[in-house]
Amino acid sequence: MKSPKSNKPKLPPLVPRESEELQRAICLLGNRTKGELGAKPRAELTDLVGKYPKTVEEAAEWKAALRQVAKDRES
Repeated sequence: MKSPKSNKPKLPPLVPRESEELQRAICLLGNRTKGELGAKPRAELTDLVGKYPKTVEEAAEWKAALRQVAKDRES
């Protein structure tokens, strides 16, 4: 019997600790969901989350996960 899949979005390799960095990562991931990023934003996103998302879907999943982290930190 297979175990049920988790509905929880997958986190990126790194989760920014500072609130400002977390919000910036969420913003950059949002931009990534619309297409490829330029060199500077791409490098910034890689620094913030440890890796550049390979696909738009992966970026969307990471963004959702980080938004949940931000929401959890607020409460």
